[in-house]
Amino acid sequence: MRTVLLLILAYQIQRPSRDMAFLPLVRWIEADMSQQDKVRVGLTHPRWSYYKIVATFHAFVDLIDDADSQHRVQPNGVIRERYDGLPTRNRILNRLIGASIPDACPPTPVSALDSTDVETPGTWLALPSRSDGDDEYVPDDAAEPTDAEKKIRWEVGLDGRNIYSPDKDARAGYRTVVHNRSRLFLGWDAHVLCDAGWYGANHYVQFIRGMLFEPAGQHKGDAGIELIDSLDPRFTVETLCSDRGYSFAVAERWVLPLQERGITWVHDMHPLQKRERTLLKHDKFDAHLMLDGTLFTRGMPKRLRALPGYHPGMTNAEKRALAAKYDERAQYAFVPNGGPRPDGSWQYRGPAYLGRVNCVNMAAHRRMNSNAPLTNCKEGDGCWCDRTPTVDADDQLGLRQKYLYGTTKWLAHYGMRNASEAKMANLKRTHSTLRRASSSVNGTTANALLFAVRCVAVNIALMHAVYDGKVTLATTDPREVPITSPRTRRRPPAHLAHGPKKRPEARRSRGNAPGRRPAGAPRQRDHG
Repeated sequence: MRTVLLLILAYQIQRPSRDMAFLPLVRWIEADMSQQDKVRVGLTHPRWSYYKIVATFHAFVDLIDDADSQHRVQPNGVIRERYDGLPTRNRILNRLIGASIPDACPPTPVSALDSTDVETPGTWLALPSRSDGDDEYVPDDAAEPTDAEKKIRWEVGLDGRNIYSPDKDARAGYRTVVHNRSRLFLGWDAHVLCDAGWYGANHYVQFIRGMLFEPAGQHKGDAGIELIDSLDPRFTVETLCSDRGYSFAVAERWVLPLQERGITWVHDMHPLQKRERTLLKHDKFDAHLMLDGTLFTRGMPKRLRALPGYHPGMTNAEKRALAAKYDERAQYAFVPNGGPRPDGSWQYRGPAYLGRVNCVNMAAHRRMNSNAPLTNCKEGDGCWCDRTPTVDADDQLGLRQKYLYGTTKWLAHYGMRNASEAKMANLKRTHSTLRRASSSVNGTTANALLFAVRCVAVNIALMHAVYDGKVTLATTDPREVPITSPRTRRRPPAHLAHGPKKRPEARRSRGNAPGRRPAGAPRQRDHG
């Protein structure tokens, strides 16, 4: 098993754009590997063959398969037990990914999480109109199943979900529509966690720190927490940036587990979440309102209440202008006082307590900033602008964030989430070519192993591309890692080497314009 795993790693790392198929792997071993390399990886048996390599690969897959996998149920009904003490499949694969990162490159304070679709290479028996997964996030354009579709009785797996493919582990799920593909697909969701840098970072490598491979349509919140728990022990997550696919989950399955693990979360707001709310369990603190997951005093001007959200088509100037409005609104916000308490409750400090605004209900000697704006509070209305209320752990926890939504600081942190999008581009286009035909195996564990090997190849490719051999897997001292890119300045593309091309002059279609050959005149050739 060790020999086959080393062969697959070497084959994929040498050229990450390769598809992972066993017949090209065997041909590569026969044509490109020297006898010395075969001895180094342990391929010394004189009668090794294609079938032995395939059988050994599937034996390793059966070994690390989860205990609740349906593949452990044999045809006679006997359950094949898993070895005691063996780490879970996700821990084994993430330790493999962690070994592809030098010890001299510690994780960055901010991490990014996202998922991508991995289609099953098998045929599709049908494509349903709607996914039968338990994830809360459903796209707005998701279709409802037809009456004829409801009458079909599909084969049901051990997880209670329908099977639409000869691959018994593939499920139906949603994906982002690009390149005229369908919204629904059959396969798996690959959750990827990577380094996203830190505030003001100049140079770092966006290494893939871990991944989780689950059937499509499974709950993304549960998958994200399971991914964090299965990471390499050397890696810890401090601040996590994610999109609405995770933040739209209920607090008990996403935000609350993050809080219990001491992780600061940064996420975008769904349009359904951007509305005025109130706290549910605070009987005394009622002169407030909650907007975009942040507590504000009701003395805030009404022009700052309904601010639009960010969208991908905005320019940098438009983002800065909108962030300035959110920064102005932040003066009226209740700010968390550090992190949560041991019981999960949060203490907030009022805007007047921080000296950001002036309120009629605060004492005169408390007015530290005479130039601060005056709120619209009325005397004796219990606004608590200069107090420090405590909010229960589960009171609107799914909406609250440490960094105020929309502000410049929040925008700087959430902008680091693009690192996860860059990793998807590395896996599918830049370095690797992940697509439907990239593998020809069935099952969740088999495809998860090949996806983890692909992540290893991307990490190695990034390390060589950025550090140009100055940092290797044997580098352990962080002081040996360059803080600026050692690569020389690249030459501009050939079509831009001499500046942008000029557009040729338009030809006139009628008349004998100056320089135009008259009708019937012989054509002159330039032999110079």
